[in-house]
Amino acid sequence: MEMSASKRRVAFVTGSTSGIGLGIAHRLASSGHDVIIHGLCPQNVSDAAIEELRRQVILKLKCVSISFVSADFTREDEISYLCADIIKLYPEGIDILVNNAGFNSVHPVESYPVATWHKMIAVHLTAPFLLSKFFVPYMKKKGWGRIVNTSSQMGLISAPGKAPYSAAKSGLIAFAKGLALEVAEHGITCNAICPGFVETDLLKEQIEAIARESNVPFEKARADIFEKQIPTKKPATVEQVAALVHFLCSDDAASMTGSAYLMDGGFTAR
Repeated sequence: MEMSASKRRVAFVTGSTSGIGLGIAHRLASSGHDVIIHGLCPQNVSDAAIEELRRQVILKLKCVSISFVSADFTREDEISYLCADIIKLYPEGIDILVNNAGFNSVHPVESYPVATWHKMIAVHLTAPFLLSKFFVPYMKKKGWGRIVNTSSQMGLISAPGKAPYSAAKSGLIAFAKGLALEVAEHGITCNAICPGFVETDLLKEQIEAIARESNVPFEKARADIFEKQIPTKKPATVEQVAALVHFLCSDDAASMTGSAYLMDGGFTAR
């Protein structure tokens, strides 16, 4: 489903310097879209280092046009600056917004740090709200737009220690549904994707931690997790998640809006 020159779009993918976000950016770029990548750069990172990061990502993606922007999503002022920077690059705004930035923190509610709760809500909910609020008017002017929120299977279910994470991810689904109703008549769709286990470096680190705690080999820990928890016996790949987002951002998905799409290997069907 390659895009013709007349359908070249501008896509902004948050949290996209690694993992699922980078995979989504790569897939959209491979379709001929201009892509804006976002990451969090510490204040002590020099301009030269940021330029080097941009160069590395450009070389990795080999796309039509790529830009890199940085913002701490716990700070509304940085989000405002980010939006202004994007408009400097693309005065007519973006066509595709993928709210992918996120993180996880596992603690029981009674010991959950309040600061982490505020960060969880800021990154997963406030940032997507502010970005949608800013860019939707540009999409309306064009009569076309796609918004995809990266939720999780934990947005539909939960587990001990994940109550705040589930609250944030379920909020992303509800936000997608409400926004979809507001913008439907303007040619804009808004959906959420709900991945389960996905083959990323983060998942590898989590399995390594479990293997150390259980004093078992990595492969045994991996097999125990997947064979016991996932009906398909294997995690999704970044490429599969990216393909789903790519389709939701296409013209063929014009009637698919206000929904949450699971990719969990049957985990929640049990």
